[in-house]
Amino acid sequence: MKNSFYLIFLSMFVSFQTHAQITNAENLSPFLDRLKENNSVTQILFIGDSHIQAGWFTDYLRIELQQKFGNAGRGLVFPYSIANSNGLDDIKTVSNTTWENFRLVYDQDVFPQMGISGFVMGNKEPSLIEFSLKPEEAFDKVVIFHDREMADDSFEVWDTYKSLKDYIKKDKQVKTIQVQEDVTFPELASNSYTTTTRLYQLNRSTPYKAGNSYKTELTKIIYNTDFEQGVNKILKSKFDHGITTVEFPAQRNHFLLHTEGFGNHVFYGFQFLNNTDKGVVLNTVGVNGATYADFTKYSLTLEQMNALNSNLVVIALGTNESLSDITEENFKADARQLIAGFKEKDKKQPILLVSPTDNIKSAQKIGLINQWLAEIAQEENVAYLDFYNAMGGPGYFKKALARKEANRDGVHFLKPGYEKQAQKLYQELIKLLGN
Repeated sequence: MKNSFYLIFLSMFVSFQTHAQITNAENLSPFLDRLKENNSVTQILFIGDSHIQAGWFTDYLRIELQQKFGNAGRGLVFPYSIANSNGLDDIKTVSNTTWENFRLVYDQDVFPQMGISGFVMGNKEPSLIEFSLKPEEAFDKVVIFHDREMADDSFEVWDTYKSLKDYIKKDKQVKTIQVQEDVTFPELASNSYTTTTRLYQLNRSTPYKAGNSYKTELTKIIYNTDFEQGVNKILKSKFDHGITTVEFPAQRNHFLLHTEGFGNHVFYGFQFLNNTDKGVVLNTVGVNGATYADFTKYSLTLEQMNALNSNLVVIALGTNESLSDITEENFKADARQLIAGFKEKDKKQPILLVSPTDNIKSAQKIGLINQWLAEIAQEENVAYLDFYNAMGGPGYFKKALARKEANRDGVHFLKPGYEKQAQKLYQELIKLLGN
C-alpha cells in the first residue's frame, strides 16, 4: 500500500513537471494578439544572466520565432569580444584600439552610467569598431546606444572588402604593479585591458589590497594602418542625444564605425534592424553574474530599455541569487523594483518571469527562488513560467550532465542544453497562441 501511494505521488509529480505552463497568461494578451495579427513589428526584450549572455538560448528562440513570424532584425547586441567577455557565436566584433569596459555587476567609478546592454565600453581616441554578421542576419538599419555627452560629435561609417581583424594583433605583457588605494579590482582589469579571471590566474592567493604587489597583464592593440587604404567612407554624421540611428539604402552584413576626435566615446549597445512592416526582433541582454538588483543600479539602463517600446519583456534571473545568502524579503523587493521599472512607462506592459532551472551548487535555494518568483508574479500581476519544474525540477542538472548537456561547473549548461530549454519556452509561447 505504501509503495502504491509513492508511485501515485511520483506519477503526479512527473505529470506536473511535464505540464508546467505559463500562469497569469492573460497579462500577455496584447503581445499574443500582436503576434497573431503579425501586421507590424513585434519587439521582445529578453533579460538574463550568464545563461543568456552565452547567446545559445536566445539564438535558438530568435530563429524559431522569426521562422514563424518573420525576421525584422538581429536585434540588440553588445560587442562582448571587444570588452573581453563571452557571447554571440554568430556576430564577430573587433576594434583597432583598447577600451575600458565594465558590466553592471562590478563596482567602478570610471563611468557614471551603464546603459541598455548592462555593459559599457569607452575610450578617448579615434577608433574603429567592426561588426560582421552572417548573411541571413543582413540589416539596413543600426541603432547606436551611447552616452549623451557624445551629442554632436562626428562619426563616419566606412565600407571595405577587408576585415579589420586581419590588420590587428594583441601584444600582452605581464607586469607587477603596486595596488593603489582608489583602484578597484575590476578597474585594474579594465585599465590593463584584461579580465578579472586572468588577474586571478596570475595572482592566485595574493589578496588584492592597497600597497600589495600585484601582477597584471597589460594588453595593447597593434594596428596596421594599411587597412585604411581603399576604404570607402559612405557616411559622415553626428551622434544624437543618447540614441543615434543609421540607415542604409540596401541590406548589408558588415558595419564599420569610425569615431573621430579625442573626446569621450562611450557605447552601451547596438541594435541591428530591417526596414520591414512585420516580423519579430528579439533583443537580448545577458550579463554574467547579474541579479535582479543589478538591473536597477543605473537609471540609464531601464531608460534605454524602455526606449525599445517592447511588446514583451522576458526576465530570466535568479540563479546568482540562489548562490548567495539573499533573504526572501530582499529578493522580492529587488524583483518588484525591476518590474516597476518596466511598468512605469506602461502599467499594462506584458512581462513574463522565467524561473531558473536546477543546479548542483544551490539545489535547495533554487527551489525557494522558484517559489518566491511564483508569489511575486501573482502579487504583481505578471505572467510566470515555472521553468524549474518544466525542465525537470530537482535532479534535472545531473540528468543533463549525464546527457552531456550541462557544464561540469554545476551551474551552466552546454549549447544542446540551452537549446532544449529554449525549445521548451518557444513551445509554451506557441501553446498560448493556440497553434
